[in-house]
This record gives sequence, C-alpha cells and structure tokens, in this order.
Amino acid sequence: MAVFAKNTLTQVSGFDNQIIAGELVYQQKTYWNLALNNNGTALDLTGATINAQIIRRKLSNVQDTRYGLSFDISDYTPTPTPISLTISNRSDATGQFTLTIDDTAWSLTTTDTDLDIASINGAGFSGRIKISFPASGTTPANDLIIFLLFLVRSDAIVVN
Repeated sequence: MAVFAKNTLTQVSGFDNQIIAGELVYQQKTYWNLALNNNGTALDLTGATINAQIIRRKLSNVQDTRYGLSFDISDYTPTPTPISLTISNRSDATGQFTLTIDDTAWSLTTTDTDLDIASINGAGFSGRIKISFPASGTTPANDLIIFLLFLVRSDAIVVN
C-alpha cells in the first residue's frame, strides 16, 4: 500500500480529520473492517445511518517523494456522478462495519487514459464515510466523517 505525503492527505481531509487512503490496482476488490471507539469504548451505532460515497477526481503532478506520494487533486471534468460504496457486516453494539471496495462500479474502463501503463497520475477518487447519529436526550444530532482517497493504477496486465 502506498504512503501518501501529509500535504496530499491534508488537501482532502484537512489538518486533523480521519482518512482512509490507498493505492489500488485496476479491478482490485478489497475491504476495510472498521471498529469505531471513543477512548477505548465501542461507539454504539444504534440508530445511526452510515453511507459512503466517492467521486472521480483529477490528479496532477504525482511524485514519489521521500515523504510519500505527493500530488494535486482537483475536480474532474465533466463532473461525474458520486458512487456509493457498500457498507456491510454492521454490528451496532460493537461499533463495527465493513467498507467494501469494488471498482467495477466506478465506471473505469480499459480505455481510460489515466489507466494507461505510461500514465504518471493514475485515476483518483475522493469521498467520505458519513455516520449520522440522531439526537439522544440532551445530546444533539452529530455526524462523524471519515474521508476517503484512492489512487487507481494499471497493473500492466489487464490495462496496458
């Protein structure tokens, strides 16, 4: 898994926010099992809604620096439709769920120029997992956001 430079992650998530970032290979399926807690205690997800979406982004100036991958990220043109990611294996009491990555829903094709083996930049996606907790007693409604950043590249076998 690639390491991203702090400045690159800050472009997406700000200075002090949670982020899941990774470099994926075209047609790679993967997942993250997430367990949310607050000071070591499982965060109860009962009544919360969870959704995750990503959207295609334009990456430029991709460089492998001594601090990790560094690049600029901007809006993709024409503006694509956001893509919903699957949330499964939810266990409210233990604060756990699985985020599934299946890039077949991302509208990438073998003719996508960002997936060409000679492409330095690759195809970029950013987004977020949004966990919306309802108001409870004197506690107001609250949203927890985890940012997402993925760089998708060719493996030179499927796309070249």
